[in-house]
Amino acid sequence: MDLNKRAQLVRQWVYQAADQIHEGLKNPLIVKTKSNPKDLVTNLDQSTEKFIRSQIKTHFPNDKILGEEGGQGQIDNLQGPVWIIDPIDGTTNFVCQHNHFAIMVAFALDGDVQLGAIYDVMNDDYFSAVKGQGIQRNGQAYQVPYDDLAISESLIALNRQILLDDRYHAKDLVSQSLGIRYNGSAGLEILNVLKGELSLYAALALKPWDLAAGVALVNESPLKLTQLDGQALNLMQANASVIAYPSAYQTFRDLYDRSVQEGD
Repeated sequence: MDLNKRAQLVRQWVYQAADQIHEGLKNPLIVKTKSNPKDLVTNLDQSTEKFIRSQIKTHFPNDKILGEEGGQGQIDNLQGPVWIIDPIDGTTNFVCQHNHFAIMVAFALDGDVQLGAIYDVMNDDYFSAVKGQGIQRNGQAYQVPYDDLAISESLIALNRQILLDDRYHAKDLVSQSLGIRYNGSAGLEILNVLKGELSLYAALALKPWDLAAGVALVNESPLKLTQLDGQALNLMQANASVIAYPSAYQTFRDLYDRSVQEGD
């Protein structure tokens, strides 16, 4: 099946999953913790991933799946056709606010991300990309609003740990910007950069499912998405990552390199 047909199926699955989430929010959430008390999972995270997995297995029974909530079929390499799923990106927001979360789905072939979709569920805003075909927003061609955007003329987003520890001269970076905004969903932060609402988003330990769909979108834009040290992402492990417009990216990398030289 060609990529466009896969992308059409993804959109159907994501909208169906979102309908199920909306319906599920009519009842109390069942909330549990995973690796630590702040690492939350709900019954809807699990049921959403189960639904998307079932759709993939129905249409592509030989494809592999890597998903945040695990389950049968979790993998240890990206060889062959692989789907990467984040059923609810921003679970803490989802639990506390019932807002500011996204569904993220990507498809990769031998580690090369071929398509990706990020759906801002509560704002009904669907971004998708197929390799070599540009970005679509809600089914229409979408152009990133800027070829470049500097830190000095924009807002930025940095995750809590970077800010609290002042890693990589984070305070200097913030002081150069017009301000900081952070909503706690990697998927939505990626969309905020794509929409030009931010020039940069940086975070520590983003998992493959936090990034894979964004890779497909960024590859169809002038933006840069790498590990903080400039190395390519590794979608089989957590990555300290930055997505930014070229000038903002270079400003961040200069501060990062300075911190390394200083031994921070």
